[in-house]
Amino acid sequence: MKKFFIILILFFMPLYAFSKNANSKNFSKNADDVFMTSLVSIKELNYKILEIQSESGYILFENNSDTYLLMVFENGENNSIVKIEKVKNSSPLLELQNNLYDKIEQNLQYEIKRADE
Repeated sequence: MKKFFIILILFFMPLYAFSKNANSKNFSKNADDVFMTSLVSIKELNYKILEIQSESGYILFENNSDTYLLMVFENGENNSIVKIEKVKNSSPLLELQNNLYDKIEQNLQYEIKRADE
């Protein structure tokens, strides 16, 4: 029965992630570039990174005593969506989101060079 609920949650999670009320922002870069830029932006803002899963596109990080989850979703060939959620509902999210989205936009303006180029 647990497996059924887990599968059900995994099936409906993308619908929740892309809902209009979700705390997300669109970027006109591919998901890999946005993921790496998000990682750099989190470090530049001095947040503590707790866990990184590049395969599934999420970063778990901490600011003071609050924990947040940043997820990057591919939305077409050169578009992606970044969504930030609180793990615990103990503090306002809007200011942290705005700071992080601004930092990601600022860092995406730099040319991204890969090691294999």
